[in-house]
Amino acid sequence: MNPKKKSKYDVIILGAGIAGLICGTFLAKNGKKVLIIEQHNIPGGYCTSFKRKGFIFDAAVHHIGGCGKWSVVGRCLKELDININFLQLDPMDSINFPSFSVDVPAEIDDYVDLLKKRFPSESEKLSSFFKEFIGLYRATFSAERNKMLIKYQDLTYKEMLDIFFTNEQLKMVLSAQWGYIGSPPHEVSAIGMCQMLVNYLKDGAFFPVGGTQIFTDAIAQKFIDYDGQIMLSSRANNLLTEGNITKGVTTEKGETFSADIFVSNIDPRQTFFCLMEENAVDDSYLRKIETMKESVSFFLLYLGLDSKVDLKGLKRGFYHTSNNISFSDNGWFYISVPTNVDSCLAPDKKQIISVVVSLKDSYDDIEDWVAFKDKMKKYTICYLENFIPNIQDHIEVIDAATPKTLYRYTLNSKGAAYGWAVTVDQTWSNRLQHTTPFKNLFLAGHWTNPGPGICAVVSSGWRVANMVLNN
Repeated sequence: MNPKKKSKYDVIILGAGIAGLICGTFLAKNGKKVLIIEQHNIPGGYCTSFKRKGFIFDAAVHHIGGCGKWSVVGRCLKELDININFLQLDPMDSINFPSFSVDVPAEIDDYVDLLKKRFPSESEKLSSFFKEFIGLYRATFSAERNKMLIKYQDLTYKEMLDIFFTNEQLKMVLSAQWGYIGSPPHEVSAIGMCQMLVNYLKDGAFFPVGGTQIFTDAIAQKFIDYDGQIMLSSRANNLLTEGNITKGVTTEKGETFSADIFVSNIDPRQTFFCLMEENAVDDSYLRKIETMKESVSFFLLYLGLDSKVDLKGLKRGFYHTSNNISFSDNGWFYISVPTNVDSCLAPDKKQIISVVVSLKDSYDDIEDWVAFKDKMKKYTICYLENFIPNIQDHIEVIDAATPKTLYRYTLNSKGAAYGWAVTVDQTWSNRLQHTTPFKNLFLAGHWTNPGPGICAVVSSGWRVANMVLNN
């Protein structure tokens, strides 16, 4: 037993995802006695890595936005005195359709110039669009719902694009990275897409040297340096409440801890339906959660390849299987070659390919997960053969994750990759707020505002820490 472990804390945080870690580290830095309880044996949620035969694979996060010194992640790390060695990715991304492709530069002005040259008839509209888009992004940091937010709060991203442009191919390019947020342009909130896309385009995409677990571990270590306590492989079993006050938490190991403040960085369905007694939570709040829809989940393939295969021509980015702007039947693959960025992730000049695959299968309709995983492995390798015809001859390690895998490691409902779907009716004021019906229970992470993505959950954890400190 950890000799430092107490029965009473100032703050207890459920879940050592990035928002929970950031929140806990800010609180511990400010003198709060903080305990983080995490069911997995490593911290990080989706921002983790695993090792197979010397290959280091990133589980689900392949790069991180907003790591520059003036952007959210960069400022947060500076405030917490965390130093991480990042490599900026340039191009930021590659967008590939069957009939054309575009490499997205690391600088937003360069990207706008590139688009103006490619679509000269839309040049003036591109200037207007990006000015508006960046203005909307800045408005999301405002404490008030200003005119810009009100203007776009009920619009999908496709509807926003239709206001500015008529060229369908340009709209396809500007929509092509929707996989980072999980919903296609005709469903995704304009505000949600703006938060994600401007963050990448304006502040860049970065890769932590050594893999994404390095990013997580640096935050976790700083939390411990500030005298924070973290319990791994410890699943919460019950949240104890009295009226509208959360009093304590029990674990599956039978331990009980109390605190003045609680922060849930886990799935709200787990928090309010599984951990709390029946009738403990306000009915209208439960009904809201019941009606909310989870984001998509993914299939992920991890390949460790020998040193003889040539991957230099394989661009990191989205590969769409259709030229259809509606995207309703459009599958995609996100392919990355992390060893092109950081060769130390594999031994002896060997290489790694990671692939995220969009899914049409519904979680509840999949009965045989073993067969599903096998089918998806074959399907994904078959697609990769379009670019590397003899790839099967070079595979030394193969692993894969299904939505069931994502659920097992995070307990995210249906393996949701991005918390709630980022649709108009579940974004901004319509998303779950940080506050709850319980006076001393707050929510952090991708189920609440600002939404999904590392930059967003860093912002979420930081906000909640400030709310606790100012409480």
